[in-house]
Amino acid sequence: MIRKLAVAGALASLCLVFVSCAGRSSIPPAILPNIAGAWEFQVTSNSNTATYTGIETALKEGQTIVDGQPQPNGQVSATGPTQINIVTIDPTNLTVLFGGSCPITGSGTYDFTGSISELGGPFNFTYTENGNLFNVTGSISSDGKSYLGTYTSSSDACVDSGSIVGTAVAKISGVYVGEFVLPDTTYSVTTTLSENSSNVLSASIIATSPSALNLTLSGPVTGNSFTLQGTYQGQTVTYAGYYGLQVPNGSSTVTGIYFQNMTNSSQPVYAGTLTLQPPVN
Repeated sequence: MIRKLAVAGALASLCLVFVSCAGRSSIPPAILPNIAGAWEFQVTSNSNTATYTGIETALKEGQTIVDGQPQPNGQVSATGPTQINIVTIDPTNLTVLFGGSCPITGSGTYDFTGSISELGGPFNFTYTENGNLFNVTGSISSDGKSYLGTYTSSSDACVDSGSIVGTAVAKISGVYVGEFVLPDTTYSVTTTLSENSSNVLSASIIATSPSALNLTLSGPVTGNSFTLQGTYQGQTVTYAGYYGLQVPNGSSTVTGIYFQNMTNSSQPVYAGTLTLQPPVN
């Protein structure tokens, strides 16, 4: 009899460890990694190594409720112009093609959908560029800040395959100098960039040559790309930009910002490449 009571007591203890009286496990479920935020995935084609494509994203991750608290569920996505932009970069002549190089097909959409279960493990996703579908397989690093993978296209209009390197990117900031083209004048400018917690970038542009200029542009950031608007001589102007070009500077390189005037979206105009200045001690 005593032995039976002891066994029953042991089973009851196990019940308390693993299952609550209400039938719910007392061991908390594994929490999936949260990788939401700004990422750039650099795509290098096997057939064209002269250029690379940047998948610029503000990744979102779905949530589930665990013990009354929201937790990431591993379903990652990006859709719409504030969450995904695609650019094609030619580092040899320092040019950027906004929108990517694939022709428009089907819906012509840009989006990103994937799933992740653990850091240091698989992270597979698909993305569309101008409606062309690409399948990506790879792994995320153990710190959740970088990615290595390969891709293949599932579109007859943009057949391609190659490698992908992804990086969680920091907010854009710093002081940049160079020539900046506004609709009627090319100015020599000093531009201070600052991205806030809402992923809005402000560009304070100051020039003294060929005339005085004090202009502020602002707009959303997606990965390392952005769209800025402001008012110049009573006219609304719109600029697309890309951060991260490596610009020659003597025997080395410095980080550059590429600008394109998109005020007339059907006729984009190169507007300058500004170079990052070293911090003042």
